Amino acid sequence: MKQIIYILLTTTMLGLTSCSDWLDVSPKTSIPTEKQFESESGFKDALTGIYLKLGTTTLYAGDLTYAYLDELAGLYSDYPGYNTNAVFEQSIVFDYENMFLSKKNAIYSTMYNIIANINNFLEYVDRNKDVLVTERYYGTMKGEALGLRAFLHFDLLRMFGPVYKEHPASKAIPYRTAFNKDATPVLSAGEVVIAILKDLNEAEELLKESDPLDFFTNQTDEEYGEKNHFLVNREFRMNLYAVKAMLARVYCYKGDVESRGLATEYAKQVIAASKYFTLYKSQTASNYNSIRYAEQIFGITVNEFSNLLIENYMDMENTNTQQHFYLDGDKFSLFYETADVGNTDWRKNTEMFQVINGASSTNVFCRKYNQKNLNAGYTYSGADAVPLIRLPEMYYIVAECASSASESADALNTVRFARGISYSDEILTTGYDDLDIISEENKDQTKRINEIMKEYRKEYFAEGQLFYFLKAHNYSTYYGCGLEAMTEAHYQMTLPDDEYIFGNNSK
Repeated sequence: MKQIIYILLTTTMLGLTSCSDWLDVSPKTSIPTEKQFESESGFKDALTGIYLKLGTTTLYAGDLTYAYLDELAGLYSDYPGYNTNAVFEQSIVFDYENMFLSKKNAIYSTMYNIIANINNFLEYVDRNKDVLVTERYYGTMKGEALGLRAFLHFDLLRMFGPVYKEHPASKAIPYRTAFNKDATPVLSAGEVVIAILKDLNEAEELLKESDPLDFFTNQTDEEYGEKNHFLVNREFRMNLYAVKAMLARVYCYKGDVESRGLATEYAKQVIAASKYFTLYKSQTASNYNSIRYAEQIFGITVNEFSNLLIENYMDMENTNTQQHFYLDGDKFSLFYETADVGNTDWRKNTEMFQVINGASSTNVFCRKYNQKNLNAGYTYSGADAVPLIRLPEMYYIVAECASSASESADALNTVRFARGISYSDEILTTGYDDLDIISEENKDQTKRINEIMKEYRKEYFAEGQLFYFLKAHNYSTYYGCGLEAMTEAHYQMTLPDDEYIFGNNSK
């Protein structure tokens, strides 16, 4: 494992997509490290290569969005490729040491491999700082790299770390900050959080000065051709507001009183940036954008995404339940509360889900990443994009962390109303922070947390965020979990054996 983690992949450009216009240099492959960083174009190639490496089915174009993480969250009724004799048993998805050993290890090693690339980049961005003579390049590049390092470590922590609210002092993961072969100790979850916040705070300070925020730019902008194309389309880069959103995420996760206040503050800063992001407040067949592109704070663009989806059981034309992630009609109705408050919620509409009514059953297929819809009728609608941070989460963080029940409910209702839920079905604060004893799903959580959870499930279907929320709040059960009771062992992916063998981290 360590041989994989600590060896820098030579920067290999994987091809450009329609959303990658900020790259204005030709792709290069197999460039020696020293020579790579002798020019601005070499730095640009290296940073762009890091972003492109995120867009694989092992990471954010598959397992960490619509595939494995959402299987863990119980969103599907089947797992194509794991349905022995056409029978799928949900509990197998937590078999981290056998059935899903190779998948888990691949996620771990691939993410640390990218972190190695980031650490090498950060070493050279300071060593060869004098090469970066174009205005904004040094601060923007270093800020992005630090933000990406924090982003990746945070997701590793949320997968491989303990349930933080229960065991913040328990061992979690290494935090790699240098490009070398030295063993790195496995830190406690609390220590990892401190390291993440350090990177994010430094990134914020750099990007405050350097981030070209006015370059959240559509190609139809009259000034587009005059701008530096490496700095445009900031929604596909770890921009200043993406870093602020990450700070909101991490402080919310940390969860103490001071951190909840900081999480609320940072989330509100992002919400206030309405010049760059805005909530969709209606959806019709003529303007539907299933990934809500205008809400994207940070995401990636994936080369030939349509073909990748076909190869990974998300073919938008396929309705074969043995060859596709799907959920049955009963689950769909429960998740979207179709018989109750979800009756007018457009997140369940046909542009988002395809419902197949059969003679004996109803099956539902997610169409969130349907590239035909994202290309139809207007420019730059999010084709080939995978959103990794979107605006509604900032409202949910306010809802979770605000000390006032009314402020919390207001934030939650803002998103619900924008999604078409009736004003008459607003969430009220009666018993808001009491145990939700009327819940048929989980009576061990407060009404506040259960209502936020239900919103994550509706809003972030196929985006991989629900499992993190369930784990953070140590849900003992949830619809679709397939177990009588969840334990910390189910929530915490096991570290690869080689992490201990090669890293001397067993003590």
